Amino acid sequence: MAITPLDDLLSVDTLTGLIKTFSEQGDNRSCTALFASAGRPLIPQGEAASWDELEFSRHLAPVTGGDSPHTRARLLKTRRRSSTMAYVKAYKDLPASHLFLNRAPGADMSDAEAILTTELEDLANLIANTKEFLACGALLGLIDVSPASVPGSELSFTVDFGNAKAQALASWADPTTKIRGKELIELKRLFKDQSGIMAQIAITEPGIEGLLVQNNELRELAKEPLGVVMMRNANPNGTNPQWDNVAGISFRFTDGTYKPEGGPVARYFPAGKVVVLPGEARLGQVLGWAEGKVHVPAGPVYGDVARATSMIRELRGSYAYAEVRTDPMGIRIYAGWHGLPVVLNPNAVMVFDALNPAPAPAPAPAP
Repeated sequence: MAITPLDDLLSVDTLTGLIKTFSEQGDNRSCTALFASAGRPLIPQGEAASWDELEFSRHLAPVTGGDSPHTRARLLKTRRRSSTMAYVKAYKDLPASHLFLNRAPGADMSDAEAILTTELEDLANLIANTKEFLACGALLGLIDVSPASVPGSELSFTVDFGNAKAQALASWADPTTKIRGKELIELKRLFKDQSGIMAQIAITEPGIEGLLVQNNELRELAKEPLGVVMMRNANPNGTNPQWDNVAGISFRFTDGTYKPEGGPVARYFPAGKVVVLPGEARLGQVLGWAEGKVHVPAGPVYGDVARATSMIRELRGSYAYAEVRTDPMGIRIYAGWHGLPVVLNPNAVMVFDALNPAPAPAPAPAP
C-alpha cells in the first residue's frame, strides 16, 4: 500500500523533527537559546543530571631559586552537583472528525496534514514556554517548579545554583545616577572579584533599556545620534546595536511572556534584574544544557513481548509521536522534553539588582 502524506507525517522521526523546529522558533525564548547554543552539552545516562563545579586557584605562584624544588600547588576544588531533570510532557487528542471534516486554518477545505501540524506546533510552543521558564530561573539562580509556579505540574522541585548576587550603588531609576561612569565600573569590579573573569554580557529586560535611555549621563554622552540609532534599531528581544558596548558590557534584552490559563500575562524575567556573564568564548565553562534519555515507539507493538520491547526507540531531549485511537476514532499526538539548564560556575553568573541599591555603610563611630 502506498504511504499517504498523513502516514508519512505521523512517523516518529518526522514528528520529533517538527517538535524541535517549532520549539526553537521565536524570540520569546532568549534564555533557552543562550543555554542551548552556548552552554556545554551534558549527556546524562540516568534520570539525574550531574556536573562538577570547579574553583580555580587565584593566588600567586611563589618565586623560588634555580636550585629550589618546585612548590606544590593544591588540586582544584571540585564540588559534585546533581539534580533530577524535568520531564515536560503533553498530548492532544485529534478526533477523526476534527482532522478530516473540519476546515483547515486559513483554507476553504479540510486538510488533515495542516491541522495536525498546527496542533503539534501548539504543543511545541507549550513545551518551549516551560523550557524558557526553567532557563530563566537558572540564570537568576533558582529553578522553582511547583503546581503554584507551573500550574498542572505533578511534582515540586527546586534547584538552587547559588549564583553570585550584587546590588547597585544607586538606583538606576534615578536619571542622575552615574550608570556608565560609576555603576558599570563597580559592577565589573564586583564580577571580576567574584569570578576572576571579565564581565562582558548583561542580560536584562526592556525596562532597564528605558532607564538607560532616560539616564542623564548616557544622554549627554550620546546626544542626538543615540535617538536616531534607537529609532532605527530598536529590538526588545535581543542585542541592540546602541547598547552593544556600554563601558565594555554588551546589553541583551529579553521580554518573553506567557499567560497561565485564567491568569494575567506573566514575564519570565523580573523587572530591574540584570544577569551578568563572561564573554561568549567562556560560556561553555559557565552554562550547561542537559538532555536526558526518552523512549518512544519505533513502530506497531506486537503481542510477542520480545518483539514488543524491540520496537522501543531511545532518543534524547525532545520527542514526539502519534498513535491511533479507536474510541472515538482519531489520533493522539504526544510530545515532550527531558532535560535541565545548568549553571556550571555560579561565581561567573551574577544577578545584579539595578533598582534596589545596597544600604550605605554605617558611619564610623566618633573617636
